[in-house]
Amino acid sequence: MKITFIASSLLLLSPYCLALDLVEAYQRAKTTDPNWQANVYQYQADQLNLGIAKGNLLPTVTVSGNITRKHQDLNQSDMGSGNIFNSSDLMSSTSTTKQATITARQPLFRMDAWQGYKQVKTSVQLSEVTLKLQQQQHLLNVAESYFNVLRQQALTLTNAQEEKALLEQLNMMNAKLREGLVAKSDVSEANAQYQNARANRIATGTQLILAQEQLAQLIGPYQEKLAVLRDDFQYQKPIPSSLEEWTNLARSQNLDVLQARLQQQYANDQKRVEQAAIYPQIDAVASYGYNTQSPKTIISNDGQFDQVGVELNWNVFNGGRTKRNIDKASLNVKKSDSQFDAALRKANTDVKKSYLQVETDQATLQARKAAMESSALVSKASQAQYSEGLKNMVDVLLAQRNAFSTKQEFVNAQYDYVLNVLRLKASVGQLNEAELAQMNAWLIYK
Repeated sequence: MKITFIASSLLLLSPYCLALDLVEAYQRAKTTDPNWQANVYQYQADQLNLGIAKGNLLPTVTVSGNITRKHQDLNQSDMGSGNIFNSSDLMSSTSTTKQATITARQPLFRMDAWQGYKQVKTSVQLSEVTLKLQQQQHLLNVAESYFNVLRQQALTLTNAQEEKALLEQLNMMNAKLREGLVAKSDVSEANAQYQNARANRIATGTQLILAQEQLAQLIGPYQEKLAVLRDDFQYQKPIPSSLEEWTNLARSQNLDVLQARLQQQYANDQKRVEQAAIYPQIDAVASYGYNTQSPKTIISNDGQFDQVGVELNWNVFNGGRTKRNIDKASLNVKKSDSQFDAALRKANTDVKKSYLQVETDQATLQARKAAMESSALVSKASQAQYSEGLKNMVDVLLAQRNAFSTKQEFVNAQYDYVLNVLRLKASVGQLNEAELAQMNAWLIYK
């Protein structure tokens, strides 16, 4: 039997292709991921709201003009006969009036506009924190997708190696069976183990393809090999070293908490905007224009005109809508208070979970590595003992299966640790491009 190994689909690529590391992958994601680009455009649009709100406090100038044609039928009284109305006495008059006006308006007291401007300033700050949160999540998604490809590559390679070793074992057992040196049951056991390894290799190969597609969705199609974890990769204790310090960082720097705090402030600003509706609006208004009428009459008011004054508008009663809007805004304030408390609790839980998991990973990695090395020695010893007649085939296959199983567990422990470090950084709002560059130092081109 011949087997086509999945090494070609592992690395998929020519050895002459350039390698792609984690930093380069993220740089590509920033320029090719449409979801991230949409977030950036939304942020840029939000920044323009401040100028729009500021315009409500600044002077406005409007230019207006009109041309009016007026036609009127006139009655001419017959004084001699005393006849007040006679159809033969009807006359018509037509006139055209042209007017152009420029008006300047400056708000003097606009509590609604001022409170609205303050709310928009809060919303701009909120959009900045939201973009940072989206960037951190985007960075985490790219890193998780990248390391998931590396994980599946390593697992698939391990399964392919196991499949190859079991195939060689099966071929050897078949040869011995033909010579009558082994029982048929031993061959059946070897075949069962081989078929199981083959199924595992196929399954992890599929997971590898899916992982590669997930990464390509974020960074676009790529042809390069990925830089992989160094062979001398070592566990590094998180800094700061105490859980209390990490918890304090989460309370002050967690981006979900900062976002909830600004949403709380935004809700309070909205309440003040609604309360501002009870105040009058006072504007200074100045107009300048020109008026002409043709044909001219004795009462025509042709010529330039100007006027300056103060205008007051006060919505004294609007059916109770103002009060209801204030009540609604008050409830939204209470809602934002509850959401802030929930964000604090979640941040506290997330940072503890990530910290403890990273701490646990140290012992796990050491244990998995020791188990991997020991099981490899046991597997080799079992094969030697089988050759000497001290072990049966079931013992050999079991030891061999255990060796590859512990190797897979070690691979999973490595990538679990890497991802937990990322999540720990994210829980305190410190997952950024600088942190990604430091993690990139764990990678090497092969």
